[in-house]
Amino acid sequence: MPITYRPATPQDLPACTDVRGRTRDNAFSRQQLEAIGVTEASWIPLLESGRYKGFVAMSGEELIGFSFGDTQTGEVLVVAVLDGFEGMGVGKTLLALICEVLFASGSAELWLAASATDVVRAYGFYRRLGWNPTGTLNDDGDEILTLSATRFEEMAQWRD
Repeated sequence: MPITYRPATPQDLPACTDVRGRTRDNAFSRQQLEAIGVTEASWIPLLESGRYKGFVAMSGEELIGFSFGDTQTGEVLVVAVLDGFEGMGVGKTLLALICEVLFASGSAELWLAASATDVVRAYGFYRRLGWNPTGTLNDDGDEILTLSATRFEEMAQWRD
């Protein structure tokens, strides 16, 4: 079945929460997300206001992955893909889509927090796509990575 992509809507949030809890690395259950203040109710106004933008990947009627970013800060908040759909370019496509929106929103440089441990797949994923480690760790021990608009344009294969 072909994979399609479209902008995320508030109605997608329950399925996104479900996918986040079923990812292979860095899975967060609904309860864990709620404990840190990430709820569907807290995200709906952010989506409706346009501050948060996102995309979903669909295989038929099944939501298999998503990405979200903050248009005010230039942060890529999350990219998540179900295990059975990894290695098919879904994560790269979702990341490219959200990066395009964040750069179009006026960000000159994007940032995200990713594992500083090289055994976690996200460590290599972002670095292979041109994200630069800053050497700065957040409170969770994840490293802050950045991506300039120029570097993003150089990484045209994201969109292929």
